[in-house]
Parts: sequence; C-alpha cells; structure tokens
Amino acid sequence: MTTTKPKKSLFRRIIKWSGITLLLIIVLLIAAPFIFKDKIVAIVKEQANNNLNAKVDFGDFDLSIFSSFPDFRFKINKVSVIGVDEFAGDTLAYINTLSADINLKSVISGGPYGVNSIIIDKARILGKVLKNGKANWDIAKPSTDTTAAAPADTAATQFNVKLKEFKIKETYIVYDDQQGGMYAKLENFNYELNGDFTQDNFVMSNLLDIAKTTFKMTGVAYLNEVHTKLKADVDMDMLKMKFVFKENEFSLNDLTLGFDGFIEMPDTNIKMDIKFNTKQTEFKSILSLIPSVYSKDFASVKTAGKLALDGYAKGTYNAAQMPAFGVNLSIKDAMFKYPSLPKSVNNINIDVKVLNPTGVLDATTVDVNRFHMELAGNPIDISAHVKTPISDPGLQADLKGTIDLASVKEFIPTEKGDELSGIIKTDISIAGHMSSIDKKEYDKFKAQGSLSIDNMNYKSSTLPYVVQLNTLLLNFSTQFVELAKFDAKMGKSDIQASGRIDNLIQYMFKDSLIKGSFAINSALMDINELMGPETPTTAATPAATTAPTSTASTGVAEVPANIDFNLDAKIGKLLYTNLVLDNMVGNIVIRKQKVDMTNLHMNTMGGALTINGFYETTNSKKPTTGLNLKVDNFDIQETFKSFNTVQKLAPVGQYAKGKFTATLENFNTSLNDKMEPDLNAVKATGTFKTAKVNVGGFPPFVKLGEALKIEQLKSMDIDNLLVNYTIKDGRVVMAPFDTKVANVPTNISGSTGFDQTIDYKWKMEIPKAMFGGAANSALTGLLAQGNAAAGTNLAVGDKIKVTALFGGTVMKPEIKTSLKDDVKSTVATVTTQVVNNAIDKAAEEAQKILEDAKAQCEKQKAEAQANADKSKADGYAEADKLVEQASNPIAKIAAKKAAEVAKKKVDEKVQKIVSDAEAKCQQTIADAQVKAAAKAAESKK
Repeated sequence: MTTTKPKKSLFRRIIKWSGITLLLIIVLLIAAPFIFKDKIVAIVKEQANNNLNAKVDFGDFDLSIFSSFPDFRFKINKVSVIGVDEFAGDTLAYINTLSADINLKSVISGGPYGVNSIIIDKARILGKVLKNGKANWDIAKPSTDTTAAAPADTAATQFNVKLKEFKIKETYIVYDDQQGGMYAKLENFNYELNGDFTQDNFVMSNLLDIAKTTFKMTGVAYLNEVHTKLKADVDMDMLKMKFVFKENEFSLNDLTLGFDGFIEMPDTNIKMDIKFNTKQTEFKSILSLIPSVYSKDFASVKTAGKLALDGYAKGTYNAAQMPAFGVNLSIKDAMFKYPSLPKSVNNINIDVKVLNPTGVLDATTVDVNRFHMELAGNPIDISAHVKTPISDPGLQADLKGTIDLASVKEFIPTEKGDELSGIIKTDISIAGHMSSIDKKEYDKFKAQGSLSIDNMNYKSSTLPYVVQLNTLLLNFSTQFVELAKFDAKMGKSDIQASGRIDNLIQYMFKDSLIKGSFAINSALMDINELMGPETPTTAATPAATTAPTSTASTGVAEVPANIDFNLDAKIGKLLYTNLVLDNMVGNIVIRKQKVDMTNLHMNTMGGALTINGFYETTNSKKPTTGLNLKVDNFDIQETFKSFNTVQKLAPVGQYAKGKFTATLENFNTSLNDKMEPDLNAVKATGTFKTAKVNVGGFPPFVKLGEALKIEQLKSMDIDNLLVNYTIKDGRVVMAPFDTKVANVPTNISGSTGFDQTIDYKWKMEIPKAMFGGAANSALTGLLAQGNAAAGTNLAVGDKIKVTALFGGTVMKPEIKTSLKDDVKSTVATVTTQVVNNAIDKAAEEAQKILEDAKAQCEKQKAEAQANADKSKADGYAEADKLVEQASNPIAKIAAKKAAEVAKKKVDEKVQKIVSDAEAKCQQTIADAQVKAAAKAAESKK
C-alpha cells in the first residue's frame, strides 16, 4: 500500500513562489544597469557623432534604477560639444552633469527609448553667430541620401521624448550675435519646467531665476547684470498648438510685470494677443534697473512719484509680417534720494510712447514727449520724435542741459577713492528727414548746437591713471560735426586733436559709414600705461581645460567695419612694450576694416625707421599685415633685443655689434590670435648694409676658428657688407656677395631657417701667415700628398683658398673645410686632426686656456642655476603658504594677489642671479680669449 504525502498548503506555496519572484526582481534590478549600460552608452555616442558636425565627448557615466524606479536613470558627466571649421576652438556646450530618466520597459523591449525627465547641472553654453550669419549650433550633418524625402517617420528615431520634468541648474549662457550686433550673458541660470507632455492638454509650469542678466544691442547695454525671474503657468493645447497664459509674473530687479493672452501656432503663422503691465505703481521699481542706483543700499533709498508701464502685441507673426505692438511709459513727479547723501534727483517726469498699429515696421512711431529731471539742481531736458524709421527716418529732437560732475557724488554713491569733476553743457537740436541729408539738400534739414566739456578730472581705484579732459568742444551742423577743441591727458600721455566727423546722424540712425578726418598731436604717448598691467598667467586646471571657450576672447585687435577715418599724427615720444619711438609723424587711414600707414616716420634704436604698410581684419580669426620698412643706422644689439621677429630672421644679431641700414619689402603674412606672424608663409625681399660690424662668440664662427685653428675667426670684424636677401619657405636666403671677414676676402652665400638651421658656403682666401709656422708645415705636407695623388706639382702660395661649409643649427653648427686647386680642382681635406698634429706647443697652451675658462664658466653657471632654483622653490613655497593660511574666500583672493606679487619678485631675483652669472661667465671667456690670442701668436713666430 502506497503512502500519499500530504500536500503543502496553498499559503506556503504562495510564500515560496512570491519569495522566488521577489528575489528574481531584486537580482534583475541590480543586474539590469550592468546588462544595458554599454548598450545605451554606445547608442548615445553613435547617435551624436553620426548626426553632428562637431566633436562630442563625455567623461564618466552611470546607470541605475533604484533612485528612479520604474525608470532607468542615466547620468553622464563632463559632456562637451566643441566646434569645428570656423568654430574650431569654440565650445558650444559643456555640461558638468546630465541625467535622464529612461522608461525601463522601452529599454527591455529594445526601443524606442522613452525619456521622461532631463536634468542639466552646471552647464556652460555659448551660442555664436558670425558676421556671415553662420551659427555655431547649426551642427546637424546634412543627409547623404539623394532620394526624395519621405514623410517623417517618428519610429525611426531611437529616442521618444515624453517629458514630465526638465531642469537646468546653475548654468552660464552667452549669446554672441556678431551679425545682428546682439550680445546676451546669463549668469547662474536656473530653470524648471513641469508638465505631462504625454497628454494633449495639460498645464506647463515654468520657474526661471537668473542671478545676472546682461543684454546689449549694437554696443548699448539695455540690461546690465539684472536679476531676472519668471513664474508662468501655461495651458497647453497640443492638438491646436495653442498656449494660453494664466497667472504669470516677470521681474527685472524690483520691476515686476504681469502678462496674459495667448500664442497659437497652427502652421508657419504665429498668432498672438498678449498684454502686459506693471504690478507696482511706485517709481522705485523702475529705478532699480539703473545699475549705478541699484546697489546694496537701494532698500534705504527714499523715492516718490508714480509709474505706469504697459504694452501689447496683437496679430500674426511670420517671415513677412509683424504683429501690431505698442509700449507706454509714464513717470510723474518722481524723485529719489540716498539718506546718506546731501542732495537728490528731483522733478523726474517722463512720457514715452512707442506705437505700431499695423505690424508694418515702417509705421512705427517713437515719441519722447517729455524727459525732464534735475540732478542736484542741474536740469536736463530731452524731447524726440521718430517716424517712418525704415524708409526715410523723420527726426525731431532737442537736448539741453548742464551737469556739474562734482555734484554727482552728492546724489549717487561712488566707489571709495573715485573722484569726478568738470562741467558738461549741451544744447543740440535736429529736425528733418534722413533723405534730405542723403540727397545733400541741407536746407531741408536742421542740425545745430554744441556739446562742451571743461576741466573734467576722473580718478578711480579701478583705473591705474588719472584722466584729465581739459577741453572738448563739438559744434553740430547739418553737414558735419566739428571737433573744434580736444585737449586731454591720460596718466602721463597727452593728446590734442581737431577735425570733423561726417555722416554722424546716418551712423546713429542707419548704421551707415561714419567718416572723419583728424589732426592728432602728442608730446608723450605711453601705450604701456594706457593698456594697463599684464594679467598674470596661471597654469590651467583640469576643469579649466574643458570649460567652454570662445575665440572672441583672443588678443586680435579688430578694426571696425563702419568707420572711415583719416588721421595725421605727430607724436613726440611713444612708448610701447620695450620700444621708445621718437618724433613719430605720418598718415594713418582706417577704412574697410583696414589700417593703412603711409610714410610713418620715427626715430628709434639709435637711428630712423620709415613704415609703409597695412593691417586688416576682414577675417577676425586670421588678420593679415603687409609691410615695407626702411631702416637707417639702427643699433644691432638694440634691434635684436627689441623684436622677436628679428631674433628669428637673424640670430647672429645676438653676437654682433655695430650699426646697420636695411630695407624690407613686400613682407606680407597672416597673424594668429596672439598677433604673431606666420613666418613660414612669408615671401619678402630686402637689403642689409653695414660699413663695419664685429661678431664675437657666434657658435658657427667659433667652430670655424677651431677647425682652422685661426683665433681671428672666432671674433671677427666684417667690413663693407652689402647683402641682398629673400625670405621664402621659412628661410632667409642670401644671394652670393663679397666682403672681408677678419680682413680675409670672402664670398658668402646660403640661408638661415626660422627653425634656426643654417646652410652656408664661404669661399675664403686666407693669408698663409694667419695659420702660424707649424700649421704652415702641415699645410705644405698635406698639399704634397694631394700633388702625389693627382700628379700635379702645386706649391703653397701666399694665399690659401679655403671653402667652408656650414650646417646644423645656429647653436650646434657643423663645419666642413677644404683646400681647392683652381686649375685641376685637386681637393685635400683639412681636418682638425691634421692641424692639431702640426700645432706647436704655444697653440696647445692657448687652447687649454680657453678650455679651462669654459669649464670655469660652466661651473659658475651651474652653481648660479642651483642657487636660482633653490631661491625660486623657497620663494614660491612662501607665497603658496600665504594662500594656504587664508581662512575664508575673501582672504584667499587677497592672499592670491599677494602671492602673485611675491612670486613676481622671486622671479626677478632669480633672473638677476642667472643674469649676473651669465655676465660673469662672458667676462671670464673674454679674458681667456685675450690670453689665448697672445699665446697663439707665439706659434707664428
């Protein structure tokens, strides 16, 4: 009889299988990120690089499920998108952390991948539009498929965005539109969007907070570091593409606007009906938009007066049409006063209306019916009316006022140490249509009045020099503005000018070309002081190397495109870097993004320099320059030390002493962002002339002297030098020329590369007596061997023809020398070994004197370098200690500045140690050369 096992209870079976199922789920949750991680990352990289014309990269990434169940949370760090081609070096985007919640079911099923949430943290964004209209965000690669485009297939994409949440945190955004003249900077940008985008109808909530908003148009700052906030709920009808604004607030500092209405986008037309108005009526709210007023003490400012600001936009917007719009601003009987200051700004009354009833831009009218205020008792009145601004601007404007600048500090807080004084007076009226000026019908356009500034002094803690504007007088007329007087001093620099400006009104209202002609005089122009101290450079941190960059921050000095100025300059002394330029006179024309210099003459380097040439920035990333120079009686040493280009063109200048005259013709090249020329692309010609130059210690010449055992060649005089040279393919090529080297007739040809390689051929006729007695015996024996080999019967004459070939580099030259028979070309190589075997004892002792001196020199330099290294290490450590000991951020900033100053002093001390050692070393060598020359002379007796 079989015994039947009792069945387990249903409850126990449920517990068992539930436990197994739960265990499997936990295992799946743990394993899933690792299973799908590589798959998703590969898809992200592949999709990005396949579809974007940019360099896309990112750092560490993570994929988890616990914090976002039932979604995957994909988190990626240090995402960068860097431009190529015209935007090479520009970082379009750098995102410190990017996270996205991806639907788990869509991942398991193999896509499309549903994206429910995106969070961007600590990003830096650069949006840039070049002058040609090319935008750096237009990076989508064009399709290579030449077949007709099929209707869009949404299933083709690997991602299906159905957002419920979108956040941007602590982000920095710059928009630089060079074509439109628009610039915006958003600092500490925070934005949060919530809404169920999976639905056809839902409420989208928007929260925006920007710590500092700056907006400029054509150089005018309309918003300057304004705190911006937005709170907006929008009813979203996705089927009709209609969006209705509900409770909304938009704030700029203390000015808060409320707006309502709708935007509808059924097709390419955008229909709208939006109205806005201020929620406050106090004048103080709009006063907060003035940067000089809106400060930490703004809350205590006493104000009075009423504000009204409203506007609307109604109609259709598309490529050919604008909606109707209008803005009204009214300020009545307003004033403000700081409690700590003695005076106030009173009787502020402003009435401004901008109206466009049809949507046609030319129908816009701007009416500044009244603009009056009294600054500490100084009245200012402005009225202006503009109509038909597109087709033919009609203008009527009056500006009248007097400002005592010394009174400004009595009603506006100024920075500690700032000083301002002087009187500004203006009384200007204009009336008429722009077409009257264009047609030169000056009788139909009125422009008259003047602007004067007298005895203005400005001193600021942020400016390293005082600005004194003794006199400025501008007289306005219909045809031009006369600069009747200008006399100013900025630091040590003075400048006086007179002239006229044409097309000023067209320039202001139509962005037309502005023309002018000026005579400029100055006794001293210190460009170094005006440019200010150099910003110390520090080593880049890893974070800094990946942060967004823009070539807009380069050192290229861009020439404006819309000015046409003719300048006649006369400057007594101009200081720039280490150059001192005296008696500068000449003509400079600035036109079409190009600066042309004509007969710009000056004295410098102990001689005179005349420049004809140009500098142009049509391509701001690659400016070009062309020069024709005439140098007269320059000092070689001063010239070499002052110009980096000369150091590359003529490295021998470091070892040469004397005066020279030279020309440089058709020197045309492009410049990099550091304003350095591309020397390898230069093609130029020129001449170099000197009556006498001494060259001592130049490595190739020293090597030649050692090879031939002729001390005079190591430090030589070169007489009556006239060289024609060509610059091409990165080399300075000298045409063959005759001269005397240490009184030896010599023919020289060859070239020096900008990479410091040398390739020269010298044909010399050396007097037999220069070799000394023992060397002459060796030469006779060597020639006898050559005669035996060639079957000739030549004898050693009074002059010996030697060919020297120079190779290698300037600092490590390679020298080959040979004797050559003019008749049968019998060549016998003169090697250092042959000459050394024949050298007498006196020459050997002379060589030993030099070698001992060199050894002593190297020892002195090594000891000095060790001392310098220790001093630098100790000094830098002390400076860094200042920063480490700083206990708070402000103290650290101060400590860093102090450390920079300390390190600069350490560098100066270190440089002096090395320089002193080098000078001592050179003196040791010079003394040894004198002793060796005396000893070597014994070998010739």
